[in-house]
Amino acid sequence: MDDSWTSRLVGLRVESVEQWEGCPCVVRFAGGYRLHIESLWRLLSSGNLTLTSEDDGQIFGRSKPVNAIDKLSATLLGQTLESLQVTQGTADLALHFQNHVLQVISNSSGFEAWQLDASTGVVAIGQGGGSIVVVE
Repeated sequence: MDDSWTSRLVGLRVESVEQWEGCPCVVRFAGGYRLHIESLWRLLSSGNLTLTSEDDGQIFGRSKPVNAIDKLSATLLGQTLESLQVTQGTADLALHFQNHVLQVISNSSGFEAWQLDASTGVVAIGQGGGSIVVVE
């Protein structure tokens, strides 16, 4: 697999974390890069699981439901991506920030889990079944 696309993201800061209609999570990076997450994601803080996309709307004994995108945004906004790993055979992503790791877990053998695009177009796609397509 061509890893040049991953190295271009290292050192970029997170500008926003959003929820779009039809796409549950979009992480915008400096330089015009956007990671569209269309599958399960989870956040590790200091090595411990602290939040997942499945937590959205859950009460967990609180007075109001968890807003997973707001919590993810509050954690990652302004953070710099230190490294990015892609797992062969599953297309899972692990985005490493200081004290935090955002994991994108491919949870379908048919639907894509994520897509990375830039202002110039699609860069890479984590396809169902674990294939990674680099478009650039």
